[in-house]
Parts: sequence; C-alpha cells; structure tokens
Amino acid sequence: MRRGLVIGTAAMIALGLVIRHGGRAALTAQHMMAPTATPVTDAYDETVVTREITLPEVSWYAIQTGIYSTRAAADEKRDTYARRGAPGYVNQDGEKWRVYIACYGAKEDAAAVRERLRVNQEVETFLHTWVCPEMTLRLTGMVGQLDVVEAGLSWISSAAAALRDNAAQLDGGECTLQEAQAAVEAINSQVRMWRETAEDRFVKPYPELVAMEISLAESWDGKFAALCEAEGATAFSAQMKLQAMAIFDESCALRQALME
Repeated sequence: MRRGLVIGTAAMIALGLVIRHGGRAALTAQHMMAPTATPVTDAYDETVVTREITLPEVSWYAIQTGIYSTRAAADEKRDTYARRGAPGYVNQDGEKWRVYIACYGAKEDAAAVRERLRVNQEVETFLHTWVCPEMTLRLTGMVGQLDVVEAGLSWISSAAAALRDNAAQLDGGECTLQEAQAAVEAINSQVRMWRETAEDRFVKPYPELVAMEISLAESWDGKFAALCEAEGATAFSAQMKLQAMAIFDESCALRQALME
C-alpha cells in the first residue's frame, strides 16, 4: 500500500466518544480530532457518518498462583514459574498484583487444568475471572476511516483469543506445532496489514483511539519475535499463553483509558 500524494483538506475524524459502560449512562464525552489526508492511490469511502460500536464484556478464566501487595513479590513468583517452564504473567488489579500461568475462555477448561496441576504436580492454584468490561463508542468520521478503527478493535481481541486457544489445543494434542505456528503467522500478517492501512488513512497527530491502536500494533513486533524464538511445542505454547495474556491485559487497559 503506497502513501503517494495526498489531498490535504479531507475531513477530520471525531473519534469522539460518547462512552457507555455496561449499559449505564455516558461516562464521558471527548472530542479527539485530527486532520486527515486521503492517499490518492488508496481510494476509500469518504462519506462522513456516525457509527456506534459496542465492545462486549469478555471474561477469561485465569489460573492464578498468587496475589501480592507489591509488584516485586509478584515478579519474583512469576520468575519462579518461568524457570519451571510456565509463562507467568503479572496483572495489576487495583493495589494488588496477580500472577497467572494460563488463561482459558471456558471456566470448565481452566478448572480441569487446575485439577491436573493439583493431582499430577501437587501445585495449588486459584481460579480468577478476568473481566474486560463492555463499552460502547459513538464515532464520527469517514466510512473508510471508521472501518479501520473498528478492525483495529477487532484484531486486538481476536489475536489474544487465538493465541490463548491455540496454546490450549497444542497442549491437548489437538493441533501440531506447525499448525500453531501457522496461526501465529496469520495473526502477524493481519496485524501488519491493519497497521499499514491505519498509517495510510490517518496522519499525525493521530486521534487518541487510533494512536492507542497503532501503539498496540507496534508492540506486536516484539511479541512476534519472542514467539519466533521459541523452540519446541512446550516453549511455543508457553509463549502463546504469555503473549495472549499480555494482549488481553492491553485490551482491557485501552478500554479503561477511554472511559477515564
């Protein structure tokens, strides 16, 4: 996708959010505007519309090894599990820090893994429901730009779930290492394509939401590199779990930032 010449007087996207959380009244209204240049070489629908996007509540079921009052203590626990081959992820929850070693989309799946850890390895864990709250955004801008914004919100949540589920399938022998690696390559292609499109359809300074989405897309590069360096099914599964938890955490943080 080439940037080419631009028409500098296009419109602006008012990613300006009437944000609702869990069906309650609007929490805030912000206008985050930026002039938008339209690449001549990449025509798209410039009709200005208002669109409402609802991000549903998402619950993950985390296998938690501990909850701590300091980040240092949580990091020490995480590192202990990392040395044993478990991913170990620290999530801040208010003034506490939780350490997770895996997450699942279904409560029964997490419960089954917890039971195997207890019986086979004598490891006691806890089940924590990790919730990313529902949020509704009302966005105004060009159709072609809103499509990019909505696609960005979609890849963030779908990438996290894909990594989480492929790790579980690899652990259970339901897919091969090669199939899991192919799934990660597909995510990488999607993220790179989305980032290239976003950077073509918006110019700096980006609207706040777009800037946050692009930042997450940029951080994917490091995650992908870590996945590529993992050798063998066990190490690859551990990295998928770790990066899935990181992306989910970032997704929750994005929503929280928009609601503040």
